[in-house]
Amino acid sequence: MEENLMTDIVSVLNLINYGFVLIFGIIVSFYFAGIQWEDNKRLFILTTVLFVLFQALFYVLLGENVLFKCYPVLIHIPLILIIRYICHQNIYISFIAVMSAYLMCTPRKWFGTLAKYIFPEIPVISDVVTIVITIPLLIVVIKYISPYIIKLKEESKNIISMFFLLPLTYYILEYALTVYTNLLYTGKAVIIEFMDSFIVVLYFFLSIVTLSMSNKKNTAERENIILSAAAAQAEKEISQLTDYQKQAAIYRHDLRHHMNFIQSCLAGNNTQQALEYINEINNNLDNTRITRYCSNEAINLILSSYINKAHDADISTQISVTATNFSSYRITDLCSLLANALENAINSCIKQCDNAVSKDNKRLITIKLFEKNNKICINIANTYFKEPRFHNQIPVTDEPDHGIGVRSIISVIEKYNGIYAFFTKDGTFYFQACI
Repeated sequence: MEENLMTDIVSVLNLINYGFVLIFGIIVSFYFAGIQWEDNKRLFILTTVLFVLFQALFYVLLGENVLFKCYPVLIHIPLILIIRYICHQNIYISFIAVMSAYLMCTPRKWFGTLAKYIFPEIPVISDVVTIVITIPLLIVVIKYISPYIIKLKEESKNIISMFFLLPLTYYILEYALTVYTNLLYTGKAVIIEFMDSFIVVLYFFLSIVTLSMSNKKNTAERENIILSAAAAQAEKEISQLTDYQKQAAIYRHDLRHHMNFIQSCLAGNNTQQALEYINEINNNLDNTRITRYCSNEAINLILSSYINKAHDADISTQISVTATNFSSYRITDLCSLLANALENAINSCIKQCDNAVSKDNKRLITIKLFEKNNKICINIANTYFKEPRFHNQIPVTDEPDHGIGVRSIISVIEKYNGIYAFFTKDGTFYFQACI
């Protein structure tokens, strides 16, 4: 009689445990997917009631053993579909939410197993502890774990895929080794060593992926800093050149006053003062030689500034600008790209030794800006004396505080998903880009 009563109690507790784990899994799945009780009470209640009824029906029709083995098809997949199509969540998030919720059921079982190990004489202790621990564990998961899982929505697909791997792996191993077989409980050396090896391999795989992603993130942050600094510098140069242009307009407007001042200096035999004043005006006017190459004033300012620098260094230039539509780009980005490329070209030409400069080998910079397939193409070529070094088809240098310009150029091009190339041919260095 007592044995029958104990059997009935165990069966009832087993059913209650099934109900608790189902409710626990549904609630945790919703919270991991960012679906909270306060805004979705009806969804929580309807889903829980329907799944409890379906589980009870399947339990009666199929039996406990078959129900347990069919759980993925009868419970997990429908829950994933609800989160994906009714709650309109990302498919990756839907899978991660349900499989992570399944993973979080493990501590429940462990507490029950621990209690049974400590009190083996109490047959119902495992189910009782598992049921009792459900509510506290649910609170802990909702309050302290779900906020971090929810943030996966804001991450890239690479990070989401990495987090998807762990619960998926656990899910497959759990069903393969404990549900569809009992290999895990046989204690065979091959299974134990497999689990050890698998954990080690998974650890190193996740470590490599994490470090790789961290490295890419750090590289992106460095490039963003370079890009921001280059844009700020370009903006500063444009502002400075604009000020020079305004100053030149003022000088031209006040030409009569300047002539009167110089005349008064000469009349008073203050020749030195007159010469200094003339030199000051000339220097300021030299800084304002602006040539109109295109419809964009900022690009005209940058091109004029660096071409003037090239001419001051006895470097010949050939320039052709046929591009007209710059509306798809931040002008500071384009100016930064041009400024860095032209500065590198000028520096390379300046380094040409005097004995290397001849009629057949002169300092020359060629600049072309044109449009092709709704993209802006930039071709800049310059002569050089010392053969450039390349690493992964990108020019590199050992000189301190150099090389930043090239990284800045590449950052701008990659920002607009463009393509680029650096190469040399017949004593000429070529930079080509299309953005």
